[in-house]
Amino acid sequence: MGVVSEAIKTCFRKYAEFRGRASRPEFWWFALLYYLVIFAPVVAFLFISQDSDSFNQATFDHQGTNGTGLVFGLILSVAVLAMLIPYLAVGTRRLHDTGKPGWWWFITLVPFGSIILIVFWASEGDRGSNQYGPPPGAQGVQPPGSLPPPPPPPPPSPQ
Repeated sequence: MGVVSEAIKTCFRKYAEFRGRASRPEFWWFALLYYLVIFAPVVAFLFISQDSDSFNQATFDHQGTNGTGLVFGLILSVAVLAMLIPYLAVGTRRLHDTGKPGWWWFITLVPFGSIILIVFWASEGDRGSNQYGPPPGAQGVQPPGSLPPPPPPPPPSPQ
């Protein structure tokens, strides 16, 4: 349970942090939470709407609509808005861990593009540092007695 709570805490701590890298557990535990939070109100709404006089009364099809659809729609909207940015951020950081830019999110606009994105997220990350930084969990960890790496050289000045 410690890994799960730590992964979720990390995602909320880095709420809108699109730089850096994210480990597989960090991404997948947060994705599970995201989809549970999104689908729980939908499932509850479907069960409640089945118990009403008519399924159509629980939807927005008739003027005699009860407030059930409105309440669950509001809950779902708040959940999506609260968790969408951290989900996009951790997905982008997970792509960075595999050496890919966050622009790969747009592949979901192509038919079956989501499958490619899932494969990228499930792939093992780069073992060492890449253009997006050190591997997740390696920040600030140095062997005893070693010096920090030197700063990068300044860019050449135009002449």
